[in-house]
Amino acid sequence: MTGGRSAKVRLACPACNEGLTLDRAGASCPRCGTRYPEKEGILRLTVGSVGATSYDPGYFPALARAEDEHFWFVARREVILESLQRAVSDWKQRALFDIGCGTGGLIKFLSAAGIPIAGASDAYLEALCRAREKVEGTFVQVDEGRLPPLGAGQSLIGLFDVLEHLDDDRGTLAWLGSVLEPGGILVLTVPALPWLYSDLDAAAGHRRRYGRRELRQKLEAAGFEVRTLTHFMAPLLPPLVLYRWLLGRGVSAQERWNRELRIVPVVNSLLLALLRLERLWLRVAPMPVGSSLLAVAARPGTGAPREPR
Repeated sequence: MTGGRSAKVRLACPACNEGLTLDRAGASCPRCGTRYPEKEGILRLTVGSVGATSYDPGYFPALARAEDEHFWFVARREVILESLQRAVSDWKQRALFDIGCGTGGLIKFLSAAGIPIAGASDAYLEALCRAREKVEGTFVQVDEGRLPPLGAGQSLIGLFDVLEHLDDDRGTLAWLGSVLEPGGILVLTVPALPWLYSDLDAAAGHRRRYGRRELRQKLEAAGFEVRTLTHFMAPLLPPLVLYRWLLGRGVSAQERWNRELRIVPVVNSLLLALLRLERLWLRVAPMPVGSSLLAVAARPGTGAPREPR
C-alpha cells in the first residue's frame, strides 16, 4: 500500500507555528510564506539538524524484519492494541498520529485492526519511505531531536518508545497535552525499571528508564488523566537481567544490540508464547513489574468513558 495525503492531520509551520496548508507539492504557511516540499511522498518539515543521531540508519532493513517477526515487537503491538481498545470506547473513530514511527510495522498492524492512521513522523527518511509503503497517511520528516509541528485538535497520538530519547520529557508531555483536543488520547510505551539502565540503553540513545510512579507523576503534572498504566514484558526480566549483567560482559553494546534484534525461530516462538500468556493477566489487572511500561492517558474534557485501572 502506498502512502496518501490524509486530510485528518493538522500540522503547524516550524518557523512561526501557524497552521500549514497542504497541497500536492507539499505545504505552505499562510503567515510567513515558507514552503515545505514533499519528496518521495514525504513532507519535509526540517529546519536544521538538532541533537545527535540516536540510531544508525544501516539497521533499518533488520529493524523492518524485526518489527514484523521479532517476539518483542509482536507482543508490544498486541498489548498496545488491546490496552487502547479497553481504555477508549471510540478507538475506531480516532485518527492516530504516530511520533517516531520507525519503519511502520506498528502502524501497519494498528491500521489493519481498524484504527485510522492520520500520519506519522520520524527523523530518518529511509524509515519513513518504508513506512509509507505499508499504510496511507501524511508522513513527515523532522530534524533529529525535534517533535513534529502538530497543530491543535489531535484526536489520538502515539509515542512508542520515544519519550526516553528526549532530554525534556516533562516539556514534551505538556506540549502533547496542548495539541490534543479535549478528550484526546495519548498512548505511549517506555522502557521500565531505572535500575536496569545499562550501556545498552546508552548505545540506543536512551536518556532514562522509567518507574511506574514516576511516569504517572509526569503524566499528571502535564495535565493528563491516566486511564491505564501497567508494566508489561514481565517474562523477559530474568533472561534480560542475566544477559545484560552476566552473560553480556565483555561483549560490546553494539554486538549485544545486534543479538537482541536477531530472530532465532525456536526462541522467538517460545518467548512470544510467554508474552501472549502475560496478555491474559493484562486483560484483568495491571502487571506489577516488567521491562516496559504502557500508559493510555487523556486530556481532560469530553471523550470516551474511562476504564478504571
